[in-house]
Amino acid sequence: MQFVKTSALVAGLGAMAFVWSLWNDVPERVPFASVFEAPENYQFEPPVAGSYRLNRIKAAPNGTVLDIHGQAHELSDLMKGKYTLVSFVYLNCGDVNGCPLAMSTLFEIHDTSLDLPGLPKHVQLMTISFDPKRDTVEAIESFAYPILADEKAEQKLDWHVLTTTGQTDLKPIIDGFGQAIDQSSDQDVINHLLRMYLVDRDGEIRNVYGLGFLDPRLLMTDIETLLMAEKSL
Repeated sequence: MQFVKTSALVAGLGAMAFVWSLWNDVPERVPFASVFEAPENYQFEPPVAGSYRLNRIKAAPNGTVLDIHGQAHELSDLMKGKYTLVSFVYLNCGDVNGCPLAMSTLFEIHDTSLDLPGLPKHVQLMTISFDPKRDTVEAIESFAYPILADEKAEQKLDWHVLTTTGQTDLKPIIDGFGQAIDQSSDQDVINHLLRMYLVDRDGEIRNVYGLGFLDPRLLMTDIETLLMAEKSL
């Protein structure tokens, strides 16, 4: 009888050790910021995800936008249910510290999202043109082609490339976000402050990034912090 009890105890301990080994083999979750290289032009380290709070700044505005197929959408419908990084751009922008910088940041996040499996169900990217006269549906479709033609596109973040029918539809959107633009002096050049907005699942703006803060590590740490707060990670 004692032998049977001892054998059962040994077997039980063996099973527990096996389960423990499986538990230890589960890879630790990788901080979002760690998959990005530290840019040379940002001399800071982002805070630890979850060590701070992001308050609601204000509700993001609604409005009618056009996708690359010319289909009209309500902006609020496109943003609903995911965290959205929103950037206002125009395709003819030549300011290296303007739209090209915003685009390169979004492309880096888009490409690197391959290293963060599961992220696409929570996060998406969005660019909205504030030059609808030149950034027609055909123009934004051409811009979006490399994104959509990427053979790994389905594994990466969704990216909405949008324009509007004109200033009547555009103005309430840029005013609502607080995106300042000025085209008064030169009809070919649109002066603007570089801004990127983090909008949550409920359509609330949670952070605004300007020049000097478009570090993908910081943007993704903010998103990670919000996901941790809602216990999605």
